[in-house]
Amino acid sequence: MSWIFLSLIYSVFNAIYTTFNEQYRYNGYVLGIWRGFGVSILIAPLLWTVPMINSVPYYAILILQGIMIGIYDSHIFFASAKYGSHSCSGFMATCVLLTTFMWWGIDFQELMDLIQKPHLLISLVLILCGFSVSYWQMMKVKISRQAEEYLYPAVFALALMSIATRFIAIHGGRVYTGVIYYLTVSCFTSGIYNAIMFLRNKESPLETKKGMSANVVPKRKEMLLAPLKSGNVIWLIIFSAILITAKTIALREAENPAYVIAMLLLSPIIIDIFKTKQFPHSPMSISVIIFLGLLLWLVG
Repeated sequence: MSWIFLSLIYSVFNAIYTTFNEQYRYNGYVLGIWRGFGVSILIAPLLWTVPMINSVPYYAILILQGIMIGIYDSHIFFASAKYGSHSCSGFMATCVLLTTFMWWGIDFQELMDLIQKPHLLISLVLILCGFSVSYWQMMKVKISRQAEEYLYPAVFALALMSIATRFIAIHGGRVYTGVIYYLTVSCFTSGIYNAIMFLRNKESPLETKKGMSANVVPKRKEMLLAPLKSGNVIWLIIFSAILITAKTIALREAENPAYVIAMLLLSPIIIDIFKTKQFPHSPMSISVIIFLGLLLWLVG
C-alpha cells in the first residue's frame, strides 16, 4: 500500500513540474537540458554507493528511458508555456488506459489471472474507463489541432516511461540502486537529447516561423542561461529528483504501472488547489475522486 502514498507525492510534485513553465515560458529544450544534466550531476556521487550492473539490456533500457524523458519533458514544457498546464494535462487521461493495455500485453500472466476472475476484470476496466472519461470531462480541453498533435507523443512517452521505469526499478536489484541509475544514466541521456534538439532548432515547435526576424528569437546563449540566472532551475532540479524517486519506487511496488498513472492524474486538481486555495467542487472533479477511490479499493 506504500505505493499509494508515493504516487500521491509523485502527483504533487508533478503538479509543480507541469506548471513550472506556465509562468516562466523558457525554451522547452533548455529546461530539458538543465533538468536532465542537473539531476544527473546532483546524484552522480551516489553511484559510488551502488554495485555496478553488468547488463547490456539494462543500460539499453536506461538510455531508451532517457530519450523518452527528453521527448516528454520538451513537449510538456513547450505546451504548458503556450497553452497552460491544464491543456497539457487533459491529454494524459488516455494514458491510463493505454498503459493498462500495454502492460497486460507485456505481463500476460496478470491478464490471465484477471480473466479467471471476470467480475474483477470487468470492474477494473469499468472503473478505469469511468475515471478517464470523468477526467476528460473535468478538463474540457479546447486547444488547437496543432497543439493536440504535438502532445500525442508525450502521452505515448509517458506510458512507455512508466513500463520502463518498473523494469529499471525491479532489475536494478535493490530499489535504491534502480533509483540511482535512473537519476544518473536516464536523466543524463535526456539532457543529451534536449541539447541535440536545441542545437537543431532553438524556436518553439508550436510557433510558426513566417515573418519571424532574427532579432525576434533570443540568441542560444541567452536562452540557455536564462533559467540559471533567475535561479528557478535549481528548484526544478530538486523537485524533479524527488518526483522521479517517488515515481520509481511506486512503479516498482504497484501491480500495474497504470495504477500509479491514475494517481498522477490528480495533478490538475492539486494545481487548482494551489491556485485557488480551495478544492474544486465540480461534479466531474468529484467523479474523478470517486472512481480513483474505487480503483484503490479494488487493487489496494
